[in-house]
Amino acid sequence: MVERKKHLSNVAFGGAWSEEISAREEVQAVLEVLSRAAAECGEKDVRDAALADALGYVYREVEKGPMLVAGLQKALLEPLPDMREAHVKRYVDMIVNWAGY
Repeated sequence: MVERKKHLSNVAFGGAWSEEISAREEVQAVLEVLSRAAAECGEKDVRDAALADALGYVYREVEKGPMLVAGLQKALLEPLPDMREAHVKRYVDMIVNWAGY
């Protein structure tokens, strides 16, 4: 991600479009981490640094971020794998909707 930002900052004619590309790529990366966590949380503990970073982004940048992050974190604590996966997927879907995707 950092290399892409550096690459875009070196474009001579720049403009708002380069910032929009960077923001879209960042949102896409966050959504990919969340989707991976939802797909794998029934089989293993997915709470890692990448998920923490993604949830931090959601917390700061999504309108209902604090509420959605709290719900997703609670869903990750569900002891039954099938229920955990279903609840986490539900929260990831809500995050995607609130993020505008």
